[in-house]
Amino acid sequence: MQVQKSQPSPSWCDDHSPLVLTEIFSPSNSVAIWKREENATVSQYFESAFEALGLGIRGVFSINTLKDAISDMLPDYEGKQKAVNDIYLLSDILTCLFECDAVGLRIAPLTSAMCPSFHIDNIPVRLVHTYVGSGTQWLPVETLYEDVPQNVKGNFTKTNFGRFYDKNHIQQMSAFDVGLLKGKAWQDHEQMAAVHRSCQVQAHEKRVLLTLDPM
Repeated sequence: MQVQKSQPSPSWCDDHSPLVLTEIFSPSNSVAIWKREENATVSQYFESAFEALGLGIRGVFSINTLKDAISDMLPDYEGKQKAVNDIYLLSDILTCLFECDAVGLRIAPLTSAMCPSFHIDNIPVRLVHTYVGSGTQWLPVETLYEDVPQNVKGNFTKTNFGRFYDKNHIQQMSAFDVGLLKGKAWQDHEQMAAVHRSCQVQAHEKRVLLTLDPM
């Protein structure tokens, strides 16, 4: 599938500064993306630790104890401490943005798409981040249709919640991009919830996904 390159859009924003994440509070944004540089040591750690991660890590962690808890749960490979520090950094950013003191954390080693259909999460907001492999795919909300348009050319497909999209409008995050995605429980603004899905994982490809929910 050919993924369209990012273009300016009313419903989302991206930037190389982490300050762009504050734009998620704009009523007109469903997605905010911090486009940051890959940390080769951290990505190599998750490549090496992939099998040892098993079914992954999932739980609710206080920001005050998260570093020690994650350090105890992650397997021992070179670069582990930098990986722990990076997970803490993203968790700390999230708790500062949403004035909470805990995160719902999931680290998932994947060999197939976890959520292959475009959908909306029934939560207020979620941070998504890929350490290894391809990033999350999403659709600008202004490109969705209630019905297949008769006067617009395109390759239209139906989402699992009844809206239609043109495959040429699919956007995709890169590895190490930090995305904030609104859910339909965001402050009664369901119409601005982010429509997204897991990317396809090719044969023999690895993907390590981190998600964080403010708690």
